[in-house]
Amino acid sequence: MYVLTSSFLVVFQTNGLYDLHCSLRIPVDTIFDLPIGNLSCTNNGIQASASWIAFHIEGEGGKLGAVPVGTHGRRLRNDISIVCAHSEQVSDFCFMPFDDDVLVTCSRDERMKVWRLSKDRSPLIECEVDLGSGRLLECLKPHSTASNIMGVGSSGAAYVTDITTQQLCLELEGVVDKCMSLDWSEDGRLLAVSGDKGRQIAVFDPRASSSPVHELEGHGGMGREARVLFCGHRLVSTGFTNKRVQEVKVYDTNKWGAPIHEQEFVSTTGVLIPHYDPDTKLVFLSGKGTNKLFLLELQQRQPFMSPVYEMTLPEQTLGAAIGSKRRVSVMDGEVDVYYQLSKSSVVPVPCIVPRRSYRDFHADLFPETRGSHSGCTASEWLSGNNTKPAKLSLAPMGKTSPPPQEPTPPVSHARPQPVSAPTAAPAQVPKSAPSSGAVVPQEPQAPPRKSHVEKEDIRELDYGSDGKENGHVPKYHTAAVPPSLLGKVADVPSSAPLPMFAHPSIGSTGHHAPSTTSSVAHSPPSVATPPTISPSVDTTLGHSKAEHTEHTTSSAVSPTHTTTTPATVGPPLLETTNTVKLRPTPSFGGSERTRPLSNRVRPKSCVVGMITSKFRHVETLAGIKANNAVFSNLRNVNTRLPPESNGSCCSGKFVAVPLSGPAGVVGIYDVDAPGKLPDGVMDGVFNKAQVTDLQWNPFDDGQLAVGTDAGILNIWRLSREDSHRNEMEPELSMKVGGEKIVALRWHPLASGLMAVALSNNVINLYDVHHNLLYKTIEAHEGSVLSLAWSADGRRLASVGKDSMLFVHEPNTQGSTVYKKKVLESTRAARVLFACDDRIIIVVGMTKGSGRQIQMYDATTTDLRHIYTQSVDSATQPLIPHYDYDTNVIFLSGKGDRYVHMFEVVYDSPYLLPMTAYCAPTGHQTIAFHNKKRCNVMSVEFQVAWRLTEKSLEQLIFRVPRVKKDVFQSDLFPDALVTWEPVMTAEEWFSGSEAGPNFRSLKPDGINGLLPDGIGSPKRPTRAAEPTTAVPKWPRTNGSSEELLSAHPLLNKPSHTDEGLPDRKEVTASWSSKIDVDKRLEQDRMEGVAEEEWIE
Repeated sequence: MYVLTSSFLVVFQTNGLYDLHCSLRIPVDTIFDLPIGNLSCTNNGIQASASWIAFHIEGEGGKLGAVPVGTHGRRLRNDISIVCAHSEQVSDFCFMPFDDDVLVTCSRDERMKVWRLSKDRSPLIECEVDLGSGRLLECLKPHSTASNIMGVGSSGAAYVTDITTQQLCLELEGVVDKCMSLDWSEDGRLLAVSGDKGRQIAVFDPRASSSPVHELEGHGGMGREARVLFCGHRLVSTGFTNKRVQEVKVYDTNKWGAPIHEQEFVSTTGVLIPHYDPDTKLVFLSGKGTNKLFLLELQQRQPFMSPVYEMTLPEQTLGAAIGSKRRVSVMDGEVDVYYQLSKSSVVPVPCIVPRRSYRDFHADLFPETRGSHSGCTASEWLSGNNTKPAKLSLAPMGKTSPPPQEPTPPVSHARPQPVSAPTAAPAQVPKSAPSSGAVVPQEPQAPPRKSHVEKEDIRELDYGSDGKENGHVPKYHTAAVPPSLLGKVADVPSSAPLPMFAHPSIGSTGHHAPSTTSSVAHSPPSVATPPTISPSVDTTLGHSKAEHTEHTTSSAVSPTHTTTTPATVGPPLLETTNTVKLRPTPSFGGSERTRPLSNRVRPKSCVVGMITSKFRHVETLAGIKANNAVFSNLRNVNTRLPPESNGSCCSGKFVAVPLSGPAGVVGIYDVDAPGKLPDGVMDGVFNKAQVTDLQWNPFDDGQLAVGTDAGILNIWRLSREDSHRNEMEPELSMKVGGEKIVALRWHPLASGLMAVALSNNVINLYDVHHNLLYKTIEAHEGSVLSLAWSADGRRLASVGKDSMLFVHEPNTQGSTVYKKKVLESTRAARVLFACDDRIIIVVGMTKGSGRQIQMYDATTTDLRHIYTQSVDSATQPLIPHYDYDTNVIFLSGKGDRYVHMFEVVYDSPYLLPMTAYCAPTGHQTIAFHNKKRCNVMSVEFQVAWRLTEKSLEQLIFRVPRVKKDVFQSDLFPDALVTWEPVMTAEEWFSGSEAGPNFRSLKPDGINGLLPDGIGSPKRPTRAAEPTTAVPKWPRTNGSSEELLSAHPLLNKPSHTDEGLPDRKEVTASWSSKIDVDKRLEQDRMEGVAEEEWIE
């Protein structure tokens, strides 16, 4: 079973749930245009019961908005229920767990109010609980087993109240400062309180003592918020370290004391909001002000909290909540629903477990869960009763559990038809008589949900040429296929290449909309699997022969209707009015150029159901696991480099690390001799001024260029035989101007050529071998932030503090310039070329500290915007590194623990997520080697060095493969040779058109997965072979055989036919012995007149 989403899909392994899928259903189930605004609250911002979703809204005083569960689409202020709760801002609010319509709110106006929500009338206040004057209420938490018991946090104390009697029952002392958060244990005996800005955790047994029975050491930082949450036999606390890094600590409730697990996350100002599902043992962590959702699993052994996956949400999170288990769609395999509160919307994220069939109830996924009725009343619990709530089964009426089955693989070629199964209400538990004055719980009735599975797309990503030229989309020819021809496709040899067909667009509601032509940035073309026809009865799907025939016939007649059938039924057939799309070679600036980069066979992501990367399961080895390559005892690392600098850099021999101090010391470390550095003064080269940027010569592993804030460019010659480098002098020292140097970039093809950006807004091109200034480029009105050469060395891209992106062609007369405003925040940015120089990527920040990736079409003069991806939120900019051979971009920032990875494709969805690497501590920067350093027989596609304040460790990025005795040709195309020059600086400025070189990484004597010749730059890719549009089919009255033979693509020889006997001879030899009936069943039917097809 597959879950198709409009955003992305997450697959992970957990206990008993096999491959759980967390998906975003946008905009089908999203509630948008809500009046939420910017929140400054210290609570979770949103709460959900089985009937209602309540959240903060903007406006004067303490107001909340509420909508019924299941609401979707646009909702304005007049379309939601408004709870005018308090005169001041609402401090906290929550739903009663045993009455889904009762909402409790509190504020600093010293009163706690109880509201009843109804779809038929405005919210009504049922009662107010006055805890006494001078008690400022900060947080709330209802009891987990007893009805109408509420825990309340205040300044210096916590209270237990009885809503039934509207009285204060218990007062708990010993909390330092105000209460940040509190939570009841699962059995209702203990109450945990977070105080002293998250540095104190007090655990109370309220009925036994008013003092804490356990006091735990919390977090080291002084955060504005903190959270505590009981998770079974564990207590989870979230807060901050003394370096403002999000931190999670886990305590064992059976052995109080030191935490059994500690983990750091992102450096930001928003606290991690924890939620826990006791049925699946999953912990949801979402950071306020970020767009990250972390899923973790609680385990009984090390590691006690195992990371499962990290999900990137479309918008920043202002609040988060988990839906009621009684509202999940069990017949769709939905085990949880996570609600994200953003600035103007509520986004549900369902967690779905794929199974082969959803016709039966899967009891292994849905154990009995806590029911909607309390185990005891408030008075009974205060008297010592610990009865837990009765559990109920989520199995609908008449549904039985199927026998155990193996986990379904995430990708398969066969899929079932959509099946609609009625969903009955959960089994009812006998209601106990409520006590006098208590709030009477009301059992909600979940509306039945239809199981809807959308059609899969099967396609290959396009790494070849594209037909977009100067922002225009070329027209495509259309070929209509008569019904009489559909069956003949089965006679075509299976090895013959079939065209890709674009199906008409489908609306979000599942209905087919008319096909439209638009820009790729707004509506990228999609490719669908053609339908199939089979006369047999599909017993697994419950369709009869007549129903299947009627459904297929309607698909052949209607030009805008598509069908979905299992791929195992028969070979794919052609569909009417499909569009064959072929892309011509792009041009830049109106002139067409040969692009040797596009002639390589690239690793392609052939997918079923959704687009994924071949590198998505990347495995990252660090430090000891990475050949034990660790430099320890590192000291005095410069942590105050300018944001325009990438920090450290590495060549094939050395790693250069800027050290702190006024002399601009740069430490040099041999990559082949890792180990513990000696004590004492750190050795390195002295630049006599603050270092602003540094880069190794890509063609000389011993030549290092260092720029300083004094406008001096030092060229150092280094070797492994150097003794004391602090006594060395630079090989060349160039005074490039009175302004400081901002960025340095060596040319990728010409030796000795370097682009230098200065703080006076100019870019100079130098020949460092001859100490010559060739050219000065003045384009920006503000300081330059970043530079990047294209892979062919013909273009130079730059971004500056004037928010502009410029693309220069320095070796042409007039230095052609294309520009576009791209930056929202000018604090820092990076620019680079990708996808064979057809895309320009700008990595920048938003005004709200969000970090994002912007993609622009480099084949158009207006640099048309293609796509924007939000990564996360942090104070430091992302530093990208792009691998030209695999199209993988690595993203990480100063102070981060994560290395985000995406595969960049020149087609929707443009960025394919890969498994991110999470380090135990934050790092300063990451420096990458060239491709020559990779051990391809271990399937390593990138090697880097991770710099922290105390160590320098190697990172190895590799793809898990079983057969490592062969060269993985599908992952390693002929590499772009970045370590050997193609020309000199003089030749480049004289107009040399020499292109980059490519070289196979396959070792001698090793066999590859692909035949020899595939991967050679001289052999074009299969996608780039057609250069002209496909001619239209002849409109004749001939037979189906004549029409089939007239199709140019079906008769095109296949690459797999080489070296095989002639198919016609083999067919003729068998036809002489076996009678062959070439007539089709539809040829004997009376249908539409042939002349009607001419129209």
